[in-house]
Amino acid sequence: MYRWFLALRYLLTRPINILGMLGVTLGVWALIVVVSIFSGFLKVASEHVRAAGSDVSVLAIPQRSDWEPIRLALTGDPNVAACAPRLVHYGLLSSPGKRPGAPPLPGRGALQGGDGPFVSVLGIVPAEEFQVTGLRGWLAAADPELRVANVDDPLAPIDGRPVILLGEQRMRNEGIRRGDPIVLTTGQLSRADRDGNRGLDQIRIEYRVAGAYRSRHGGFDGNTTFVALAPLRAELAPTSPGWVQEASVRVVDGDAVEDTADRLQRLVSEAAKSRPGGLPVVWSWRERDRSMLLNVEHQRSLMKIVLIVIMVAAAFLMYATLSMMVAEKTGDIGILTAMGGTPLGVMQVFLACGLCVTLLGIALGVVSGCLSAIYLEEFRLFMLGAFGVDLFPVKVYNLDRVPYDLDLAWIPLVSLRGT
Repeated sequence: MYRWFLALRYLLTRPINILGMLGVTLGVWALIVVVSIFSGFLKVASEHVRAAGSDVSVLAIPQRSDWEPIRLALTGDPNVAACAPRLVHYGLLSSPGKRPGAPPLPGRGALQGGDGPFVSVLGIVPAEEFQVTGLRGWLAAADPELRVANVDDPLAPIDGRPVILLGEQRMRNEGIRRGDPIVLTTGQLSRADRDGNRGLDQIRIEYRVAGAYRSRHGGFDGNTTFVALAPLRAELAPTSPGWVQEASVRVVDGDAVEDTADRLQRLVSEAAKSRPGGLPVVWSWRERDRSMLLNVEHQRSLMKIVLIVIMVAAAFLMYATLSMMVAEKTGDIGILTAMGGTPLGVMQVFLACGLCVTLLGIALGVVSGCLSAIYLEEFRLFMLGAFGVDLFPVKVYNLDRVPYDLDLAWIPLVSLRGT
């Protein structure tokens, strides 16, 4: 009984123990808050990536392959709910109606998906694209002043000219309105001459801006435009009337997307094996944006290592605190030994001190860490309103609020590491 009495007395009479407890609390708090924010950002990034694309993508379809055999192969899988054809090209956008000699429209910052004027041009069939992606919702989510006039047929020609859909932020930054002229400048390899040399033919296509769209993926919006598939194909491959470059697929069971991609790889390879130019590649949404998701995951892993170092520093702080306590209590140790205290009993006194400080620090760290992660957005808004300081600029990352994801398996692991 004397062991716990002395341990409590030593704890209450030595304020330095509070320093050790705060060290443990800080380490546990940091491990929970920072990892929860990174986990939340990874979760939101995955949601944005998936929302901006299809469940499965068929890429690198040979130019002489017709869409119909590919479509039949895709729809033959029982887990395929719908598929849509796409043409993918790249180019520069310029707005000649704004001022003579205007430079190409700039892209967005690197965090929003690119820092150059190049854009990806997706040729689509809207009615089929609606079935595999959230395009209809993206059109409806745009600002009413920039929204397309007809959501059901967003790529209908204006004044006999083909139209283009731009990201809402691009239109807003450049002051582009519906109906404004836009010129897409691109190119493709010319036919080989007698010596086998191939040049680059410049292609300029004039569009009218049909309106804006807004998805949840800022990088996709900043670098992607939509045009009608047939006119784009007529410009790029007039001798291949059925050619598409990609196919977007929506699956019935999202949990089986990887297995479905493997099956579709075999089906489309069989359908296109007689065509020159190689075989198509089938990727799930995770595989297509694997590099970005792995980048966030890698940063989270590195942050865990850094924060574990903080825990090690807290452990050394606890060790130093207990060592100082033992050094200062040598007289008490001698008295306890003279009164019949065993070495094990004396050791248990100081171990009880360390255990109490550690457990209390872990408990405070877990509670404060969970509450900080949950209410970090409210604290950010308070700091922004009261002092004008934005601790986490969510708009930079195209977020609505500070994300968090409390991992119920990670919190006990942190607690065990703390002990």
